[in-house]
Amino acid sequence: MKKAKLFLSALSALMAVTLGAQNVRVEGTVKDASTGEAVPYASVLVRGTTSGTSSDDKGAYSVSVPASGVLVFSAIGYEEQEVAVGSKTRIDVALTPDTEFLDETIVVAYGVQKKSSFVGSATQLSGDKLTKMQASNVSKSLEGAVAGLQTASSSGTPGSGASIQIRGFGSVSASTSPLIVVDGTPYEGSLNSIPTQDIESITVLKDAAANSMYGARGSNGVIMVTTKRGTAGKVTINFDAKVGVNSRAVPAYDVITDPGEYYEMAWEAARNGVLGSRDLAQAGIYASANLLKLLGPYNIYEGIADDQIVDPGTGKLNANASYRKWSDDWSKDVFRSGIRQEYNVSAAGGSDATQGYMSVSYLNDEGYVPNSGFNRIAVRAKVDHTVNKFIKAGINLAYSNTVQRQYNDNEGSNYSNLFMFSQMIAPIYPIYLYDDNGNRQYDELGNVKYDWGETGRAYAPTSNAYGQLMSSIAKTTRDNISSRGYVNINLLKDLVFSANVAYDVFNTVYDIYATPNGGDAANVGGRGEQEADRYMALNANQLLTWTPTFGDHSLNVLLGHETKADNSYTLYGQMTGFVNKTVTDFANATNYQDLTSYRSSYFLEGVFSRAEYNFANKYYLSASYRMDGSSRFAPDKRWGNFWAVGASWNAKAESFLQEAAWLDNLKLKASYGTQGNDNIGVNRVYENLYRIDRVDGKASLTQTFRAAPEVTWEKSNNFNTGFETRLFGRLGVNFEYFVKETKDMIYYRPLALSQGKPSSQLVNDMDMMNTGFEFEVSADLVKTSDFNWSININGTHYKNKLTRLPSDYPAEGKQVGNYWREVGSSLYNYYLYEWAGVNPETGAAQYYKYDDEGNQSIVNSTSEASYVKTGKNPIPDLYGGFGTVLTWKGFDFSANFAYQIGGYTLDSVYQQLMSSGSAGTNWHKDMFNRWTPQNTGSDIPKLQFNEQEANQTSTRWLIKSSYLSLRNVTVGYTLPKSLTSRLSIAGIRLYLTADNVFYTSERKGMDVRKSFSGGNGFTYSALRTVSGGVTLTF
Repeated sequence: MKKAKLFLSALSALMAVTLGAQNVRVEGTVKDASTGEAVPYASVLVRGTTSGTSSDDKGAYSVSVPASGVLVFSAIGYEEQEVAVGSKTRIDVALTPDTEFLDETIVVAYGVQKKSSFVGSATQLSGDKLTKMQASNVSKSLEGAVAGLQTASSSGTPGSGASIQIRGFGSVSASTSPLIVVDGTPYEGSLNSIPTQDIESITVLKDAAANSMYGARGSNGVIMVTTKRGTAGKVTINFDAKVGVNSRAVPAYDVITDPGEYYEMAWEAARNGVLGSRDLAQAGIYASANLLKLLGPYNIYEGIADDQIVDPGTGKLNANASYRKWSDDWSKDVFRSGIRQEYNVSAAGGSDATQGYMSVSYLNDEGYVPNSGFNRIAVRAKVDHTVNKFIKAGINLAYSNTVQRQYNDNEGSNYSNLFMFSQMIAPIYPIYLYDDNGNRQYDELGNVKYDWGETGRAYAPTSNAYGQLMSSIAKTTRDNISSRGYVNINLLKDLVFSANVAYDVFNTVYDIYATPNGGDAANVGGRGEQEADRYMALNANQLLTWTPTFGDHSLNVLLGHETKADNSYTLYGQMTGFVNKTVTDFANATNYQDLTSYRSSYFLEGVFSRAEYNFANKYYLSASYRMDGSSRFAPDKRWGNFWAVGASWNAKAESFLQEAAWLDNLKLKASYGTQGNDNIGVNRVYENLYRIDRVDGKASLTQTFRAAPEVTWEKSNNFNTGFETRLFGRLGVNFEYFVKETKDMIYYRPLALSQGKPSSQLVNDMDMMNTGFEFEVSADLVKTSDFNWSININGTHYKNKLTRLPSDYPAEGKQVGNYWREVGSSLYNYYLYEWAGVNPETGAAQYYKYDDEGNQSIVNSTSEASYVKTGKNPIPDLYGGFGTVLTWKGFDFSANFAYQIGGYTLDSVYQQLMSSGSAGTNWHKDMFNRWTPQNTGSDIPKLQFNEQEANQTSTRWLIKSSYLSLRNVTVGYTLPKSLTSRLSIAGIRLYLTADNVFYTSERKGMDVRKSFSGGNGFTYSALRTVSGGVTLTF
C-alpha cells in the first residue's frame, strides 16, 4: 500500500512538472515603436493556432502559451512581429508602423484623422500604388482602384484625363465631377500637371460625414491629393527613370480591309438598288459597268478595266485582279508606336526643426497617332519649419509646364477625325496620291502628296484625315504655378490656430491650325485659331482646433472660415488666308474672321464647424455644419446650409470581444447629412447674358441666357452605414450601404415661342436617388519573412431612379433623346424602336408596332414603328477592381484588374458600320452574314445603297457593357543591400511595368469605358504602355 501511495505521489509530481514545462503564463505590453504609446487591442496569437488573446486598451496582455511556442503580435497599421517564448514570462514588444498600410490615419477635410475614429466613408490609396501606373494624368490611374468610384475616358490622347463619378449620377445639367483638393485646398487645374511620383496618397471621400465640410462643392464627392513632404533624418535622394513604348490598347472594329471583298459588297449593294427596275442579270451588268462611277475613279487593280472589276454574272472579283497599284492600309499605316520617357529625382530629409522635400521631373509621352503626345516639366519644393514650441509654418511651391498635342482639335464625327476616317473609308482608297501607274506622287520639295479625294472619291471628297493630321496643329500649352502656405500656432495646451492660403495661376494657350492643303480649310487658305486663358484661384481658410481629453472622454472641435476668389481672362482670335503653310502666327495670315475677349469671376465664402466625441476608444460621435455663400446665385438665394451627423462603435474594444484573438478589428458606423452643388455651368444665373455680333460694322445684341433669379443650389442628402473588420491578422472586409438623394436638380425648361429667345430657362425642378452598396476585401494569403502574397477585390452595385420629374413633363413621363424619363426609372433608361429582325423573303429591316391596346404588328419603316421602354440602361450591375501582390526575397510582382458586369451600351459605331450601304463607306465584317436569297435566315438586312431603314437607331444596337481589363502588371527586383552598399547606394530596384495589357468586351473594338450614359464614338483609343525602369536610392 505504501508503495502504491509513493508511486501515485511520484506520478502526480511528474505530471505537474511536465505540464509546467508545456505551458507558461506570459505577460507584457504592446507599444508603438515610433511613439512609445500603447497599441490597444493588438492580436497576440500562438503561431500556427487560433489560440491567443488581445491587448487591452492600455496595450497590456496575458496569455498561456507552450514554452516551445512562438507568439505572433499584429495590429492594424503595424508590421507583424514574432517572438519565441522559451523561458520568458514577460515579453514587451514594440510594433513598427507599416508604411505601406495607410489604414491607421486618413486624410480628411481640413486635417488628418485616425481611421479608427473616422465615422465617414473614405478610401485611401498610397502613392506607391499610383506610381506603378504610367498614366500622364493620375485620374486615369483610379479605374477599378476604389470602391464606389467609376471612371470614363472619352479620349486616350496622352495627357487627357478621365471623368469621375462617385456613387453614381449626381446631376442632370450641373457638374457631376468630384471636388479636387490638393494639400488641403481646392484645386482648379488639370491633374496632368502633378507627377504621380510627387503624390503621397489620394483619399476619396464619399459620404456626407466626409464631404459636408466642403458644403457647396461636396455633393459629388471629394478627391484629396496629398503630396510628399520631408521627414526628420538623413537626406534621402531618389532617382527613377523609365523608358517604354506606347501602342494601341483597344483594337479597331473588325472592318473589311481587303479591297476585293469591298468591291464585291459594293457591287451587290449597287445591283440590289436597281432590282426593282431591272431583272437580276441586267442589274448585275449595270452594277459592274457603274461600280467606279458610284465609288469614284479608284481602280486598285493593275491591268483590270474599270467595268470588269467584278463579274456581272457571279458578283465575284475578276480572277485576274491580283496586282495592286497601291498597298496603303488605313487600319495600320496611319498609326505607329510612340516612345515614352519619364525621369524623376527627389530629395527629402531634415532636422527635428526643419524638414524639406524637393523634386524635379520630366515626361515625354508620345502617342501612337503621329503628332499626338504630351510633355511635362514639373518642379516642387516643400518646407516645414518648427519655429518654437508654439509656432510651426510651411510653404509648398510647384511649377509645371505641359504641352499636349492632340491629333485633332475635335474628336467628334467629322472627316478630320482619324479614328472615324480610318474605319469608315473603304479599303480601295489610298492614303497617298498615286498616278495611273501606281507611282506615289511628291511635290517640288520632295514632300509626299496625300489623296484628298478631289477626283471624285465617293467618301469624304476633299478630305484626308491623315493628311490633315500631318500638316495641321492642335496644341495646348499650360504653365501652372501653385503656391500653398500655412502656419500653426499653439495658443494653449489643446488649442491650435491654423491659417492656410493657396494661390494658383494657370496660363493656357491654345494653338489650332487647319491646313490649307485639303479639308474644310482648303478653300480659305487655311484656318488658324488662337486662345490665351489666364485663370487665378485664391483660397484661404482660418481654423481653430480644440482637442481636450478628460479621462476616457476626448473631444475634437473645429471652427473655421474660408474664402475663395477665382478670376479668369480669355482672349480669342481666328484668321484665314495663311501665306506660309507651316507658320501658324496671325502675322502670317491675311483675313480676320473673329476676335473677342471676356472676363469672369467666382466668389465663395463659408463658415463651418465640426465636433467629434470619443469615449474610451469605443464610441465615436461626429457632427458638422457649414454655411456657404456663392456668387453664382442671386443675393437672396446665395446662402446654403449643409450639415452631417455620424456615429461609430469599435466593438473590438468591448470586454466581451477582447479575448477573441481571431478578431483584430470590428467597427460599425452610420452617417447622414447634406451637401450642395453650385457648379451649374453658369457664372451668374440671376443675370441676362448677351452676345454682341457685328453686322455691317454695327453692334447687334443677341440674348444667350435668360436670367433665373430663383435658381439655387442642387442639394444632396446622403445616408451611409456599414462595417469594417479584420480577422486573424490577415483578412480585411469593408462593406457599406448608401443612399444618395439629389434634390432641386437644375433643368432647362422649354418656353413658349411667344416668349422669344432664349427658348429655355433654368429652374430647380428634378429629384433623383441612387441606392446601392460597395465592398472591399483584402487578404494576406501568405506572410513569412521571405514570401508574402496578398489579394484584394472591390465592387459597387447601385440603382438609379428619378423621384420627381420637371413640373412641365407629362405625369407618365417624357422622351429625352434616346431615353425615357419617368418617376421610378433610371435617368438613362433607353427608349428606342424595337428591332423585329429581317423579312426572310425580301431581306428588308423590320420593326415592331403597337396599337393603343398593345397589339403587336411588324412594319418595315421606323416612321410606322413604335418606341418602346426597353427597361435597359447603361448602369452596370457591378463594377470594381481586383489585384494581387507577391514578394519573395528581392522580387516583387503585382497585377491590377478592372471589371464591369452588366449595363448596356448603344453602339453607334457598330451601327454606322452595319448600314445597307453608302458608296465609298466601309462595312463591318459581320455584313458578310447579311441576308441574301441563299441566306434567308440572317438577322442582317440585305445590301442596298442608300437604304435608310436598315440601320435606324433601335434596340438592335444595344449590347452588354461588361468588360475586363488588366490595368497594370509590374515585375521588379531589388538588389541585395550587401551589393548596393559597396556602390554607396542605399537601394537599387529594376522593374518592368505594363499598362492596359489586356481588354475584352462583348465586341471587338468596342470600349464601353468612354461614357457613363451608354454612348460611344470614334475617339482616341486607350494607350498600352510597356516600360522598363530603374529606381536608385541614395
